[in-house]
Amino acid sequence: MNDFLDRFFKALLFGVITIAGLVMAAVFLVSAAIAVGLFYIIAKVRGKPFVAREYWKTTSTRARQTQSEFSEKFKKPGNFSRKPDITDVEIREIK
Repeated sequence: MNDFLDRFFKALLFGVITIAGLVMAAVFLVSAAIAVGLFYIIAKVRGKPFVAREYWKTTSTRARQTQSEFSEKFKKPGNFSRKPDITDVEIREIK
């Protein structure tokens, strides 16, 4: 009997988690559809055509440019602020 209850509650928990995941996926899809619809409406108001491929292309180009600018900042070791007058550090043990 205990084994049956254990398996039942595990299956019930699995079902609840599965349904919660499906609901979250549905919410994501609906919100994405709303966002694309808003982009389409805004483009129509501005008098420009909205093409998802072009939007993706400009967004990814902008993201790549930002990423390359950020990585260039930290590629060179001299970009970090160091005090130029420190040349050596001596450690002494305190007893």
